[in-house]
Amino acid sequence: MRVYQAELKRIVKTRSVQILFLAAILVSALLAYFPQSFVDYVYENREGEEIKVSGRKAIEMIQKNQGDFQGTITEEKLSEAVEQYQDFASSYEGGLPDGIYDERVQTVDYYKYVSGINGFLSRIREVYADPDTGIGPDLNELTVADAKGFYEQCRRHVRELLYLENGHTARGDSAVALAERFYDHVKMPFVYYPGIRPDALEYVGICTFLLVVIGTILMAPVFASDRQTQADQILRCTRYGKRRLAWGRILAGLTVVTVMYVAGISLFLLLVNLPFGFQSLKTSLQILWTAIAFLPLNIGQAELLIAAAGYVTLLSTVCFTLFLSGRMKSVFASGVTAFLFLLIPILLYMMLDGNLGNWICSILPSGGVGLSNSFTYAIIDTNFAFAGNQAIWTPFLMMGAAAAEIVIFSILTVAGWSKERL
Repeated sequence: MRVYQAELKRIVKTRSVQILFLAAILVSALLAYFPQSFVDYVYENREGEEIKVSGRKAIEMIQKNQGDFQGTITEEKLSEAVEQYQDFASSYEGGLPDGIYDERVQTVDYYKYVSGINGFLSRIREVYADPDTGIGPDLNELTVADAKGFYEQCRRHVRELLYLENGHTARGDSAVALAERFYDHVKMPFVYYPGIRPDALEYVGICTFLLVVIGTILMAPVFASDRQTQADQILRCTRYGKRRLAWGRILAGLTVVTVMYVAGISLFLLLVNLPFGFQSLKTSLQILWTAIAFLPLNIGQAELLIAAAGYVTLLSTVCFTLFLSGRMKSVFASGVTAFLFLLIPILLYMMLDGNLGNWICSILPSGGVGLSNSFTYAIIDTNFAFAGNQAIWTPFLMMGAAAAEIVIFSILTVAGWSKERL
């Protein structure tokens, strides 16, 4: 315990650690501002002038003008949304071919009649996509009958999409069986409360990625600094300078990055959700993102899950960084190597495709964070990795690999540090 306390004090008192800790707080607060800044709304004042507002004012107006299209989204409400759009489109001569809003459509009319139901129309189009091409129907092709069969079609679309992506093979059968087992737990009808936007969920993933980057930089010098000055030779000659010191440093490092992460992500979640209203967090993940999201979550639960997955990924990445720090002869080499490994899943995701790409990108220590390869997008995607013909959903693979790597790289770090250098 005394070794742990001494190492914790040493790390915390380091000026670079203090600066990076402050940077994590500032980055989290700054990122929380962006999702609300993208929201806008256009309305007509009493003088007939178009007024455009953004930010919190726009959010308030959207919530005020949402009308009956909130709460439990029954198939009757979806039918009303289709009828409202049909009435809107038919008010223009010749309608709106292919659902395209041409120059005849006034911006204020779009916000008044369509913006509030556009998300529902998108979900209906999504689930009625052609099973052979995956292309959804045009807006002007939607019917009330489509809306009334929406929830049954959701289940059918899960099956159709997975067979489209994986073929009618043993692998396809395995993926469909697993997906349907997950989807049986999704609560229907979906729930919607205006305010929160998909951008907010994306920025949770971005925030976790940046916090993992900061955590990686924090831990790069922990062992490498002593190897660089050759102080490690002296330390390992002391009574507790081998395994106990190594475990003490690992635990102290994990403590520091845990406090940094919890402070940063907690501040971010508070600030990002405050303008939208916490009521909107009850919105179903399926109504805001994609109707075939497998997990039975609302947006608030999805945010917490992404934050938790980011923490597990942080620990696995940090443990790998500590392993590198114990093997490298300089802080610079340790930091550069750790940063490159942090970026590898992002690069490989863009270059590799298919089952091999899914495996490699998922099992790397930092596989749960990044850009389009991250856990955030994995939970709303239908990607599976296959072991033979057995399907494994990539979010499970990411978290399983990360949990194992925390243990593996911690043990390897201790073993590497304890070994006498020749």
